[in-house]
Amino acid sequence: MHNNILVYDDFEIDFCFPPHHYSVAGTDNDEFLNLFSYSPLKIAGDKELELQSQHVVRPIHPIMVGSFQPQHAAFAWPTGVLHAKEKMTMTAPVYAGETLESRICVKDKYLKNEKKFVVLEMQIKKLETNTMALTVERTLVWPK
Repeated sequence: MHNNILVYDDFEIDFCFPPHHYSVAGTDNDEFLNLFSYSPLKIAGDKELELQSQHVVRPIHPIMVGSFQPQHAAFAWPTGVLHAKEKMTMTAPVYAGETLESRICVKDKYLKNEKKFVVLEMQIKKLETNTMALTVERTLVWPK
């Protein structure tokens, strides 16, 4: 985790933090997926499709790929920052253990109703194939 705590005035539009390399373990993804209950997979005709879990290669859930881990690596923030809004666009699946590179840039910052907003854009690519996997636009509200 980065120790440099940034306040609202530290952010400049179009500034990009240094890239961060990371991966998501399959066990972490499984723990995340086990937080939800799933109904059986159905195919045409309402037949249930039984899949043996040991034979299924599941991609990492987009929430895990676009986690706050790269953001924590880039900078720290003061107590009271709120996660206001997020938009994710996944363009390629990510699998357990793949090395990822995140680039975080300040897309916008503005004041609205006396609140301070910072909009970050995080682009995540798979290093092995140089393929863009996920883009996250995250809006945070900074404390006064």
